Amino acid sequence: MTAPTLQKMSKEELEGAYKDAIHAMLQRNKIGGRLVEKWFNRNKTTGAFNMELVTERGQYNASIMDINTALASTRGLALIQDAGEELISHTYVLVNDIRYADASVRRNLLGFASLLTMAVPFVGPASVFFGVRATEQVVGFKVFVTSYLFRLDWNDEVASNFYNSMWQDENHPDAEKKGLFNQQMGNFKLKYIGCATIYSGDHSLAGVWNESDMFLKVCTRSIDKAILELQKSFDEFKVYTPLISTEPLSAHIGLKEGVNKNSLYEVLEISVDEGGRTIYEKVGEIKPQAGHIWDNRFMASEEGINEALYGFTTFEKISGKDFYPGMLIREISVDK
Repeated sequence: MTAPTLQKMSKEELEGAYKDAIHAMLQRNKIGGRLVEKWFNRNKTTGAFNMELVTERGQYNASIMDINTALASTRGLALIQDAGEELISHTYVLVNDIRYADASVRRNLLGFASLLTMAVPFVGPASVFFGVRATEQVVGFKVFVTSYLFRLDWNDEVASNFYNSMWQDENHPDAEKKGLFNQQMGNFKLKYIGCATIYSGDHSLAGVWNESDMFLKVCTRSIDKAILELQKSFDEFKVYTPLISTEPLSAHIGLKEGVNKNSLYEVLEISVDEGGRTIYEKVGEIKPQAGHIWDNRFMASEEGINEALYGFTTFEKISGKDFYPGMLIREISVDK
């Protein structure tokens, strides 16, 4: 479905009209460089970086993630490259254009809101909300959301230039490298992946006590639906999540992530190759158990939905060897 505008536009026309302007805004504000600063805990005063966040999120050994040591050895360099490929190169920016939709004509009548989400894997989202214009009839509040997805363009060339030319830590201060990073912050690029547009439709008023609750509920659930559409369209954006238990076989995903009785997931075992790099091997398949799917949608508990109390979704094994907590699962596309 196309996003609402005062003139009819196809999805392709809408995407072309907005994505370039959004991309330019992100580059103008050096968002790519700011993401790099975030990953490497840059000290704004000294310009020093560290690997604490990368080590924590990637569960790496801190002693072998020392940049100065790693760059001097083949194995250490492989691990640094591994961290870049597994974490930093899977850093996403999601820009959501939220537009009020009149229930009868579904046009953009009362303005729009924009929400910028830094969707950084293993770090967690940080959102900035710029506002939605209030309406007198809260019950009729419905929106269109068009989500534009970008990825930090972190590759071997970019990483090599960063580590060799700009990296400094607290033990090796370098004013020249500090200045160079400041100059080149705008050179860290974001690559456009694609967009998805959804219509919020009707929402239950259960648990809603005021206009703010309604706005938040409708917008949050709509954004979650748009993210699901992006995951369906782009495999690289699919969620990996660990098994938290094998008795029962369970994981912290649910309706918000699109889990349903027809969903199918592959189970991946993490191992390390001879070069010290992480590899993933498929070891089986699982599916959700009917009646045991967690309703983790926003404000589901306020609606009094029993499934919101589950805390996780329970699965059953279809194939594979013995599983253990910590193995990753990822949804497999299934023809319905």
